[in-house]
Amino acid sequence: MTIRRLHAPSLPDDGGLLTLSEGAARHARVLRLRPGDEVELFDGAGRAALGRVRSIGETLVCEASPAQSTDGASTRVVLLLAIPKGSKLDDCVRMATELGADEIALVQAERSVPRWDEPRTRSRMDRLTRIAAEASAQCERADIPVIRGPRTLAGWLDVIPSAAFRVVFGARAEGKLTLAQTPEQVWCAIGPEGGFSDAELRAFESAGFMVASLGRRILRVDTAVSAALAVVQDRLVLSEAR
Repeated sequence: MTIRRLHAPSLPDDGGLLTLSEGAARHARVLRLRPGDEVELFDGAGRAALGRVRSIGETLVCEASPAQSTDGASTRVVLLLAIPKGSKLDDCVRMATELGADEIALVQAERSVPRWDEPRTRSRMDRLTRIAAEASAQCERADIPVIRGPRTLAGWLDVIPSAAFRVVFGARAEGKLTLAQTPEQVWCAIGPEGGFSDAELRAFESAGFMVASLGRRILRVDTAVSAALAVVQDRLVLSEAR
């Protein structure tokens, strides 16, 4: 029987009883968990523990074993994502989580149609974090990607660590992503519908980004996110094997 995974924001170092949120209790009922069922708990920061359900009511009470750290990737992958239209952002966050992004930095690009006002930003960020947590549970990650933003492109380019490897994927680019060595961080950028503007591409190049291709075809934003992160993870595996 598959052990169900639940997100617990904090895990006791030495194990013991912990109370999960009302949302976790609802999720447990959807999964038809019962007292006595074994679960896997993860804190979203790289630690996990086996647990056993004790009670399910308005909250969920579990007894956890001592928390254990999981092995993380040697390279931190940051997805610099221009905000797309509609529900595509939900899909992009879900796919980026499954494909190993450690951080998702949202960009208010020139061609981004959605314009986030301050009052609604918090609720949208909370929703995206929940989506990432659900995706982490499904794909057996012990951590949850950090979601940041939105900022202008210039705002993000100013805070990228100097040693980070940088790549922007373009619809009609011709370059091929290669890594001569394994970097501490990779920042990869995906544009909105219509792509980044010429001015934004010049800003990327001035900031030391290489321009790479995802093939001959024009991809939807959510497809491009999956393709880009798959390419990045493949190149990291090759660089680590050298």
